[in-house]
Amino acid sequence: MCTMNSRERLRAVLNRRIPDHVPMVDISYWPATIERWRKEGLPENVHPADYFNMDKIGIVHFDCSLQLPSKVLEETDALRIYTDEYGATIKAWKDWHISYAPPTRLDYAIKGYDDWLHYKERLVADKSRITDNTRYTYEQCKHAGIFTVVSPVEPVWFFLEHTVGYERGLIAMIEEPRFVEDMLTTCTEFVLDMVKLCLNEGMEFDGLWFFSDLCYKNGMLFSPHIYRDMVLPLHQEIGNFCHEHGMSYILHCDGDVREFIPLLIEAGFDCIQPLEARCGNDVRELKPLYGTQIVLFGNISTDVMSRSKAEIEEEVVSKVLIAKEGGGYIYHSDHSIPPTVSFENYAYVIELVRKYGTYES
Repeated sequence: MCTMNSRERLRAVLNRRIPDHVPMVDISYWPATIERWRKEGLPENVHPADYFNMDKIGIVHFDCSLQLPSKVLEETDALRIYTDEYGATIKAWKDWHISYAPPTRLDYAIKGYDDWLHYKERLVADKSRITDNTRYTYEQCKHAGIFTVVSPVEPVWFFLEHTVGYERGLIAMIEEPRFVEDMLTTCTEFVLDMVKLCLNEGMEFDGLWFFSDLCYKNGMLFSPHIYRDMVLPLHQEIGNFCHEHGMSYILHCDGDVREFIPLLIEAGFDCIQPLEARCGNDVRELKPLYGTQIVLFGNISTDVMSRSKAEIEEEVVSKVLIAKEGGGYIYHSDHSIPPTVSFENYAYVIELVRKYGTYES
């Protein structure tokens, strides 16, 4: 089999063809991880993906917000409390050395249907949302010849996380379905219109990648019935658009996705990532069940990466050999790489994936 470049390799797997070897991608390393690795052998000003000659995915964003003015409400040496462009009140640590915890949303401008109707008109596609940074990132990715995706805010994630919060949003799915359906439909139309604008501006994407944590450690955040009734048709609409334009349709979803995967296949998703091992996902079990229907992307445990070489070898080799069979697998950790993983252990993971991830010509 001829040697492929990184973009060809990823496109082959996502289009259900056999590549030359399993693509190797990690998209997130904790800042403390990089700091540790600099002391253990990673050269200054060199990204791990470059050092280990891994495959890259360029991620392009546009402005998906309600474009509300941001305002700092309170600030200390360690913390900042502010309102963001979605109208949420955020508390965030200013320095990851103090804490790398994600921001906490304290309050929301949208508390019900009437509030939504007031702000709804702001969520309109416009070329001004394709920022200079969007264009620069796209041009850099295309110039480098790497696999490039557009990553809008996923409609349910937009509704739950950014605008009203999980607690109010999940309850509203049951108690105020008209409110929820209007928000999800509006956001879906907005996303499609914005992607169309990007395409009309000459951007060509290999895929669309949603980042949307619709599961947690015990399963889906809402029932399969709710997903099928409220969300599935919208995800299908976006998936059909992607496939009509030659784009792969990828979902990042934390948590236990085992019950979710059949629904994602029905929705038209081509790929699910990162398959958190600590939440019960295991590609050795998922591959026989779904391996011909959806690409499995990830599942190499970062917990195991922090252990002995023997345990790392068992984790990587047993999973890669099963998951790569017939194509349809991309290496990734089961989330992001924490500072508990040494540079030496990570290098061993990559060495094993490279050794056992090859395909015979």
